[in-house]
Amino acid sequence: MTVHRRTPLPTGPARGRLLVAESVLAPTRAALQVSSGSDGRRHEGVVLWLGRIQDATALVLAAATPPAVTSPGRVHLDENTVGAVARTARARGLGVIAQVHSHPGQDTRHSDGDDQLVLMPFAGMFSLVVAAYGTGALQPGQGAGLHQYQDGRWVLVTDPGAMISIPAHLSIQELG
Repeated sequence: MTVHRRTPLPTGPARGRLLVAESVLAPTRAALQVSSGSDGRRHEGVVLWLGRIQDATALVLAAATPPAVTSPGRVHLDENTVGAVARTARARGLGVIAQVHSHPGQDTRHSDGDDQLVLMPFAGMFSLVVAAYGTGALQPGQGAGLHQYQDGRWVLVTDPGAMISIPAHLSIQELG
């Protein structure tokens, strides 16, 4: 399935990096995969990533799975829900710094609707799209679509190294 896109999707390098604590990835994948409707059909899912931004580096430390209006080809969060997540994050010294959502097929580009429906985008914000209702890769170099809000528009990030997963434990051999 190809996303609905009538306008050109700009591409380019990320401005900064997205560092994601490895402990956030499994709950993100699980939340995307369990999204379904009352009819039992799989639906697109959404997860908000919480963390801190320092200079041009976004550090993701936690994931939130807010209630959303979903369908097999659409996911939507309302302003009140996003506000509640933001307040919860702030109470823990964090902010909503990225969003992750799934698409039904293998196309992980933003659709025109994705560009327009992300609430409160800010310069440097990241958006990750995962294929096949969350069963696809979570890493951009392996098929996920990483986007960043730049100059008032969403850009498909062309450098897969812009997102780095940080393991909970590093061995001495990995450091050398």
